[in-house]
Amino acid sequence: MNVVEKNRGALIIIAPLVIALIVVWVIYDPFHGTGSSSEGGFAKTPLWIWVLGVGILGSLIGYGVSQVRRRTRGEAQLTQEATRDVYRREEADRERQNLP
Repeated sequence: MNVVEKNRGALIIIAPLVIALIVVWVIYDPFHGTGSSSEGGFAKTPLWIWVLGVGILGSLIGYGVSQVRRRTRGEAQLTQEATRDVYRREEADRERQNLP
């Protein structure tokens, strides 16, 4: 099973959320307030968008935590080995370039 097949569920969840975020961004441009009020942008964003955003963020965090808990020992070990390998390569590059 490759990475794309394994993460297909996350992609199915994330893609519509990104599209929805772009639509909300276009409709409620958070960095440009309207009118002469000194408060603009996020201060004028409707409450339902804040509630929706918090709900989506909480759902994504929960999904991520549940996916991490489902990892097998082999997958966790593979992740640890890959991390150590990255650190070893970075250290070798640093030593090769004579950096502290």
